[in-house]
Amino acid sequence: MKYPSLAGLAGLMAMTMMAAITSVQAQSAGGSIRASEITRALKGKVCTSRVGATFEFGKDGHYAYDGLWTDHGHYRIHDGAVTIMLDSGLEKDFAISRRNGILFMEDTAVSCA
Repeated sequence: MKYPSLAGLAGLMAMTMMAAITSVQAQSAGGSIRASEITRALKGKVCTSRVGATFEFGKDGHYAYDGLWTDHGHYRIHDGAVTIMLDSGLEKDFAISRRNGILFMEDTAVSCA
């Protein structure tokens, strides 16, 4: 090869471009959803993860988690997320999305009934 350093640079640029394209494709495959859809999916329901953890979203805004530990609090729904405010004072936003028809809280697939 006449210019091996250029070939290495071109390879690095190609890998960087591929990573960026893959990231955009992954984001478009499972975008965030509107508050009205999240409300229909969560409010008044108990959601279960594949490992058996439960997330209970009461009709009155109360929240309960039972999994590796147990916790209680309140929740608020907005576009793309649900905010959990635990009785302990801890507050966290969880991104809500749909990927291939499956509801996700962050990276956890849940089914709600």
